[in-house]
Amino acid sequence: MKYNPTESLIPAPPAQWPGGRGEMAGRVRGHDWASTPLGAVETWPQSLKTAVDLMLASRQPVYIAWGPELTSLYNDGYIPILGTKHPDGLGKPYADLFAEIWEEYRPVLAATMAGEAQHFVDKPVGLAGRTGLSTSWFTFSWTPLRDEAGAIAGFYCAATETTEKVRNEEALRESKEAALRQSEARYRTLFDSMDEGFCVLQLILDDDERPVDYRYVETNPAFERQTGMKDALGKTIRELVPDIEPYWFDIYGKVALTGEATRFVNHAPSMGRWFDVNAFRIGEPHRRQVAVLFKDITDRKRAEDALRRSEERQRSALSISTVGVMFWDDKFGLTEVNDAFLSMTGFSREEALGKTWQELTPEEFFSPSLRAVEEVTTRGENTPYEKQYFRKDGSRWWGLFAARKVGDEIVEFVLDITARKEAEAALRESEARFRHMADSAPALIWMSDDQGRIVFANMHYDYLFGRPASEMTGSGWRDIVHPDDLEEFEQTFLEAFQERRPIQTEVRVLDRHGAVRWLRCEGVPRLDDAHRFLGYTGCNVDITAAKVAEERRDLLINELNHRVKNTLATVQSITSQTLRTSETAAEAREAIEGRLIALSRAHDVLTRENWEGADLYEIVEQAVAPYSSQGEDRLHLKGPEVRLPPRTALSLAMMLQELATNAVKYGALSSSAGEIRIAWEVDPAEPPQLQLRWEESGGPPVQAPTRRGFGTRLIERSLAQDLGGDVRIVFAPTGVVCTVVAPLAPA
Repeated sequence: MKYNPTESLIPAPPAQWPGGRGEMAGRVRGHDWASTPLGAVETWPQSLKTAVDLMLASRQPVYIAWGPELTSLYNDGYIPILGTKHPDGLGKPYADLFAEIWEEYRPVLAATMAGEAQHFVDKPVGLAGRTGLSTSWFTFSWTPLRDEAGAIAGFYCAATETTEKVRNEEALRESKEAALRQSEARYRTLFDSMDEGFCVLQLILDDDERPVDYRYVETNPAFERQTGMKDALGKTIRELVPDIEPYWFDIYGKVALTGEATRFVNHAPSMGRWFDVNAFRIGEPHRRQVAVLFKDITDRKRAEDALRRSEERQRSALSISTVGVMFWDDKFGLTEVNDAFLSMTGFSREEALGKTWQELTPEEFFSPSLRAVEEVTTRGENTPYEKQYFRKDGSRWWGLFAARKVGDEIVEFVLDITARKEAEAALRESEARFRHMADSAPALIWMSDDQGRIVFANMHYDYLFGRPASEMTGSGWRDIVHPDDLEEFEQTFLEAFQERRPIQTEVRVLDRHGAVRWLRCEGVPRLDDAHRFLGYTGCNVDITAAKVAEERRDLLINELNHRVKNTLATVQSITSQTLRTSETAAEAREAIEGRLIALSRAHDVLTRENWEGADLYEIVEQAVAPYSSQGEDRLHLKGPEVRLPPRTALSLAMMLQELATNAVKYGALSSSAGEIRIAWEVDPAEPPQLQLRWEESGGPPVQAPTRRGFGTRLIERSLAQDLGGDVRIVFAPTGVVCTVVAPLAPA
């Protein structure tokens, strides 16, 4: 609240007291003082008049209380402080004027009147009469005033209102406190959400300044998870972990005393944990406080220890002399073997490394090996299986194999079971054991007698063909063979049977649903201990998926051959015709390169679409792209979305290349003002007809050529023939116009 002094409301004659032109000077002169305890002005002591003169002359707000009732006087500067109490406050006793604070200030007033000066800074005062201000702040002093006899007759109050300053300071303080609270909230959120443990330690030193303990003065929520210690705040580590290792005091003591931060990994056996720790001093050095950010890495250390133990066990396993160990890469080439495997095979380590399983495996055991490879590849390990392996001298030995994928490698273990297999040879003809084994196998297993008749078929036949396995014996198996393959299959079996050699062939069969499936059929002669021929034992493997893949591959190869031949024929025609019509080698090279590039761009589009077709807009855009400069708008393309067959796409690309090349040399693109519009639409006739128009304008005047060049003949004849439609070029004076009408066969 500000107050601007005005001219005196009551002009004062020069002889009147008090002098001055301020409002309050006039009011003091005109007031009826005779009706107050002070009496008429003429009776006032000089000490009071002097004080009043001093008050009225001051620019600072001043208030004087005088006499037994402390009658009120004040200057212009004090008017805003009184508010609505002005002007009636003049001449009132202090107790009446300031009734609202009388009881509060009675002791202060008594002390002042006893001769004790008072001084207050930014004192809140609940004054009435100040609109909108229930409380105001002032810096003021009360000075005792004495009369001519030296007795204290009143007091002199010099005041400065500091309400605005205090409120601004308070607002600033509240703003800072709010910002601090917000900052602390963010810090607390971060502090509480950290996964790492955090704590502040207060180091405890002995008389020799050696660290002997520390107290937890702050912890975060993750502290308990990371340490396992509950209610640690305010406690020392010795209280929580009495047998804590002394080296923790040495580490944290050094940080606290030197201020050098440290990062380390350490074990706390007393807590059964490993910690990754980052420690640094905080606060003043004399406070001996250390902040610790840490993480429990016990699980990681245990995993590392387990890995070391596993590696040690692996090294021990590799040293076993009875179990061969092989390491394969992802292409199943040997990368490492142990001594036991080398002993089984007779190879040196240098001779063994790099070999594939196919080089070590007899061909008749490829099937189980392939199954094992597929199992390892798809599910990470294979079911243990038996097969023969070659030794270095070409002889064979039997092994029991099991493999597992570990990282990027495959580890395989093999046990030499040759002796066991030889011992079992005498029992191989046991009907019950063989039937149990065969019927449990997930493959088609069969046996013949020495006359070639099927005497056994396992239960997998029932599963695959929906017929009891017993119906496969004799000649019943013929019913499942595809009629077109039966004669050849029988002839193959008969020839191998007569020569007593292994059988390996492929045949089509009809499964239980009547669907055609492919089987790889393998059979080997079965001999008794005297090497007499007993018949064949065979296994048929379903290779339908592989056959389908082969057919698809052959189809793709044939399609590729067809497209390559067509492309080469096109290139041959372009080269031959261009060389025939070009006058110079440079002209021929430029023409051939441009046409081949156009062909290449069209091939790129078709390749992205797997040669199933192409979008007409993309073909046109690719063809004219080399002739479109940045910032120019000379090539205008317009038309609906149209799918083109591959042959049509190539033909149009060649046509557009020829037209664009001619436009650059002689037509619209040979001048800066020329433009080309390429527009197309589809006539919904049956079959639909593509109608495309190339139109040049703004170029030099056009004259029809005296003879048709190769480019023109290529467009009007060869490409028209490829498109199966009509292509016409008109050399209009305003620019070349080329129209195409061609049927749209399916892409």
